[in-house]
Amino acid sequence: MLAMGGVLALFAALSFTLDNIFIRKGLLGEKPGTVWDVRFIVSSTCLMLFIIGAVVATLLGYPFVQELMQLSLTDILLLVVAGILGPFAGAFLFSTAIAQIGASHTSALWTGANPLFAALLGVVFMGDIPDLLGIISVLMIIGGILIVGYHGHAETTKVLETKLAGGLLAILSGVCIALSQVVRGTAMTMGATTNTALFVYQGTAFFVVTAVLLFKRKNLLHIKQISRRSLLCYTVSGTGMLLGSYFLLASFNFIPVWQAVAIRNIQPLFAILFSCLLLKKVDRISFRLVLGATLVTAGVVILNVY
Repeated sequence: MLAMGGVLALFAALSFTLDNIFIRKGLLGEKPGTVWDVRFIVSSTCLMLFIIGAVVATLLGYPFVQELMQLSLTDILLLVVAGILGPFAGAFLFSTAIAQIGASHTSALWTGANPLFAALLGVVFMGDIPDLLGIISVLMIIGGILIVGYHGHAETTKVLETKLAGGLLAILSGVCIALSQVVRGTAMTMGATTNTALFVYQGTAFFVVTAVLLFKRKNLLHIKQISRRSLLCYTVSGTGMLLGSYFLLASFNFIPVWQAVAIRNIQPLFAILFSCLLLKKVDRISFRLVLGATLVTAGVVILNVY
């Protein structure tokens, strides 16, 4: 049972890494589209695959509809807020950061910022004061973030350039995701199930992104101009995101949550490996990046175990 939980958490890390890498690959195409297009395709892929799975599960007897009907208005509102903070705002900032500083740098910064701010939120709102080991792990995360540091704009992704540094965007993304996790966790303690939480969570992001696209462009026809290669990459990214979410949640049934999260958070090391294999001409892997990502990963693992 323990081995199965570890394998599922490891698959979650690999799936989330594929999400990051293939967003980066898609942005390198001749017609990559804008960050809104990326989020629309990724969100729609996640939601469509989830609906297909839910329909199949319902036909096989799983009471998904009944679970939806049992959601209270408070549960729904909390999950909508979580969806706006996480797969909408957090993912938007994350995709923009990937465009600017690459998948490996973004993954390292995000992985450090997420648990760091989650720990700080615990101190502020719940009075959880860490002991010496907790402080050391937090300092390791901060040190890793500082070592990875700022990385300049990538010349291949000028379409997504912004005045904010890519590193700052990655860290802000981690903050949004941390807040989203707190809100989603609250909804689940109040009665929302894993499936209903994921459905409302991802569905909110899809509808918000679609509304923005309709408002900005009046229609979605411009997405047809994105190259097939980029479309395929974004579809793979959305599949990786959904699989990662399910693998991680499934691992909680076999091993403690802290252990699953610790394994999942070795993602920066996977991101460096995949960048070397798939993005070696674009994402430069330096000693500073490897050192910073290792510090962040070690700090996150210690913090979760602690």
